[in-house]
Amino acid sequence: MKTSDVSVLVVDDSDHIRTLFAMTFKKIGITRIHFAADGAEGVVKFRTERPTITFLDNMLPRLSGMEVLKEIRGMQPDAVVVIVSAVSSMDAVQEAKNKGASYYLVKPYMPAKIIEIIQKLLNLERDTL
Repeated sequence: MKTSDVSVLVVDDSDHIRTLFAMTFKKIGITRIHFAADGAEGVVKFRTERPTITFLDNMLPRLSGMEVLKEIRGMQPDAVVVIVSAVSSMDAVQEAKNKGASYYLVKPYMPAKIIEIIQKLLNLERDTL
């Protein structure tokens, strides 16, 4: 898959985090980026945009990340969803995996880790310029 084929949904209540994700994606040529500031909006955006990959904060207003993950799995069982959380306990990671998370990213993280996850989960190739 090429970067021009990828669309991303970032569901996070922090403007700062959404901006950092957008900057990281743009650096590798991903320009189809969608955002949601809470869980309920995230479900709506997923339904309308059908992103290639979703980065989903676990602690969100209105619906939690786990609730959003459940909704996404109901709409598209094979969706690629990365849970993003400051909680790094094995129980939290296992719960996310059991509910269908493709990957569990612990905050804080470096932009390089986001790129690594995208490349790994999507078998991504950078478009040639």
